Order: sequence, then structure tokens, then C-alpha cells
Amino acid sequence: MIEVRRLTSLAWPVVLGQLGLVGMGSVDLLMIGGLGRDATAAVGLGNTWSFSVLIVALGAATGIDPLVTQAYGAGSAQRAGVAASRGLLLVAALSVPVVILHLLAAPALSALGQPGQVVPGAALYARILSISVLPMLSFSVIRQLLQGGGSMRPAMWVVGLGNLVNVVGNLALIERHGVAGVAWSTVIVRWVMLVGLIGVGYRQLLPALPIERIWDLRALRRLAALALPVGLQVGLEVWAFNAGALIAGWISPGALAAHTAAINAIALAFMVPYGISAAAATRVGNLVGARADWRPAARSALALGASVMVLSGLIFALLPGGVARAYNPDPEVVALVTRILPIGAMFGLFDAVQVVSFGILRGLGDTRRPALFNVLGYWIVGLPLGTFLALGLGLGLPGVWIGLALALALISGLLVLRIVWHGRAWIGPAPDQGQRGRIREQG
Repeated sequence: MIEVRRLTSLAWPVVLGQLGLVGMGSVDLLMIGGLGRDATAAVGLGNTWSFSVLIVALGAATGIDPLVTQAYGAGSAQRAGVAASRGLLLVAALSVPVVILHLLAAPALSALGQPGQVVPGAALYARILSISVLPMLSFSVIRQLLQGGGSMRPAMWVVGLGNLVNVVGNLALIERHGVAGVAWSTVIVRWVMLVGLIGVGYRQLLPALPIERIWDLRALRRLAALALPVGLQVGLEVWAFNAGALIAGWISPGALAAHTAAINAIALAFMVPYGISAAAATRVGNLVGARADWRPAARSALALGASVMVLSGLIFALLPGGVARAYNPDPEVVALVTRILPIGAMFGLFDAVQVVSFGILRGLGDTRRPALFNVLGYWIVGLPLGTFLALGLGLGLPGVWIGLALALALISGLLVLRIVWHGRAWIGPAPDQGQRGRIREQG
């Protein structure tokens, strides 16, 4: 119970912060809705493209977790600051191709067969958002530095401020500038959040100011080798769900609407295990840095994440019609959501286990093999199987969801086995070290 309380205290600010970040996109869509379907579609499509090309760099920002959390666990805030400073250099380098991809949104979206009347607005949205790539990535690195030391609340408060700024910006800019107004509001919000996080968290950041040389190519390569697999792992997952949406669109517009509604419902519930994952990365990393037994924290995190999604899964399994009608009253959409949400109940449980497992493994510094598990689960098993079931055997949208659920089951199983392997490799406290221990290094 002690570990559960510690994890809960670390997780809840992350949950609220993530809900705030997701909520910004929802508010944008609601506030642009008055300008018509094409404006809404342009913001939605532009945001999807922006997030898809940004996700690897965002994931890499979280990949500094092992270095930061273990440094704090060992009592060295300055070593954590050095890792975060090098993380800023890494995301600055990654921001260059990300910005270029934002600028190439128009030809890319046209090549993907998106509606001609929507592409110009979506491309304009993405071009404007390119200005906010670097502050968004920098915000993520500084947030990881704060969270690595157990300071979870600064980001939560700053995201709350960002939501207020976003509403005011949309009110001021949408009527005159339309889609561009939403984009400029988002740019302003991201810069405000970066400055705000530094301001709110400066007391925790000051002890982490590095005093040693940051520009060290060897150290930067080591950091990239640790962080980029995390970015790839997150990217593979996001792109897999984007591919699932494409398959749903091939089935019918109603299937795409049902898929979008069901995914959104599960995503909201998923924010809780996501927060537990961040808490697990911090707690496990701190314990590894302190050379203490991290296994009770890992077991508690997995049990907590699974329990949360069991509760939400019962709602999805027992009340799918009510959830469906909350999103869309169309009879076809309601019928499809009602069919797939019971699958989503299993889907969500496996998703919780895999995201918490990824957090534990990040705390341990194990990032390469987990990324390979995503390749195997989503792209070799889940998506091909889901496409075959949906289109080849005629199961339609439930076939897509069966494929994704099986992918998540495979990935979560492999990750848990990986954690068990680490647990068996852990060497307990030596007689002359009190409660200290160590983790066998991974290649």
C-alpha cells in the first residue's frame, strides 16, 4: 500500500495535465465548429498531421527519463540537469526535420488522398504550428526534468493556464482569421506554457543547473541511443492507430465515425494509466539510482494501472450504447460502437499494462527492445490481421479492433516478461551495503 500511495501521489497531477492537453484540441474543434464542416475538418486534419510528424521527437523527450530519474535517485540534481540540457540539444536537432514536414503538409496530405477542399486549410494550420515545434519539445524536456525529481504539479498548473490562454486566443482570433486563428492561438499557448513552466518550476530547476560541459558528442550519442527508441516506440503506436482509422475509412464513413468515437472514449480513460506510467518511470528510476529494490514499485504500478482500466472496461462492456450516444446519435454509428466497445474493454486493459510496463522499463533504462515489441505487435501481427479480418473475411470494424486488441495483448505480454527478466537479474543488497543493490546493465 505504501508504493500505491506514492505512485498515486505522483500520477494524479500527470493525469490532469494530460487531460488538459487533450482538452485543448477538443476546445479548438468546438470553437471552430461555427465556421462550418470544412473549417472543422481542416483543423482536425492539420492537427493530425502535426501530431503525427511531431510524435517521435515528443517521445524522444520522454526518453531522457532513465538518466534524469536515476540521477535524482542517486542524489545528483546537477547530473539530472546535464542530461536534460543534452536532451534540449537533441530535440533542437530533431525539430529541424519536424518543421520541414510541417511545411510539406499540403503535398503530403494531397498524396494521401485527403479532400481537396480541406487540404489548403489543414496545410495553413500546420505551417503556422511549425513556429511552435521547438517550444513544445522544450516544454516536454523540462517537464521530464521536473517529473524526474518528483515535481509533477508545475506542468499541471501550467497546462491549466494554457487552456485559459487557448480559450481567450480562440475568442480573439477565430472570427477574423478562421483556421489560421486557431493555429496562432496554439502557437501562443505553447510559448506561454514553456515560459510558464520555467517560471513555476524555477525553484526545482535551480539546483539542476549544470556546471559541467554540455556539448559532448559521445554523451550526446549515448543519450540519442537511449531516447530515440522511445520516440520510435511512441511513434509506431500512434501511427498504428492512425492506420486503423484509415482502414475504418475504407469500410465506410459510419465505420470511421464509430472508430473515432470509441477511440476517444478509451483515450480519456487511458489518461489514468498514462499518468501511472509516468509515475512508475519516476519511482522506478529513482529507486534504481538509489540502488534500492524497485520491484515492489513495479508490481504496484502494474496492478494499479490494470485495476483502473478494469473499472472503465466494465462501463464499456455493460453500457456501450450510452457511451455511443454521448458521441453521436446516428443509428449506424451507435450500432457499430456498441459492437466494438466490448472489444475495447479488453483493448483498454492490455493498453494499460503496456503503457505502465513501458514506464517501468524507461525507469530501468531499457528502451531498445520495447520498441521492437511495438514493431512486432502492431505492424507484423495486429494491423495485417485486422485488415484481413475486416476486409478479407468481411468482419468490418470489429475485425480492425480484434487485430489491435491482439497486438496490445502480445506487446503487453512481452513487456511484462521483460520486466520479470529484469527482476530476476536484480542483485539484492550486499551485507556491507545495507539496503543498497544494483541492476545488471543491459546491452
